[in-house]
Amino acid sequence: MDIKENAKNVDVWTRGLFILIYGVIFYFLFFLIWMVVIFQFLMKLITTELNEQLLDFSDSLTKYVSQILLYITFKSEERPFPFSPWPSDDDLLSSDSLSSNQASTRKKKTTKKKATKKTPKDPDET
Repeated sequence: MDIKENAKNVDVWTRGLFILIYGVIFYFLFFLIWMVVIFQFLMKLITTELNEQLLDFSDSLTKYVSQILLYITFKSEERPFPFSPWPSDDDLLSSDSLSSNQASTRKKKTTKKKATKKTPKDPDET
């Protein structure tokens, strides 16, 4: 095929349009991710705990961003949400193993934190 035929191909122009749309969505998600990061940092700073619901949301959000990047860089032909389902725990196997590692690390830290908590000493005890 030559360039003139490619330029007339509707699929190429449709892909270009979706690349632009998903580029705008990615730009918006970039700021949303930073808001999540800042909020989680403040939660950790203030309460020493992370917001579990926000962790779950950020997990699916990063999977969605990954799907967008795979699509706009031509590594995938599947259009991300809303043309396919929102990413779930079953999507992106490598992220799942990462998530399970993070969950087990979170559990270890929680257990470790509880085990290393010091009880206040009795003033009479010296």
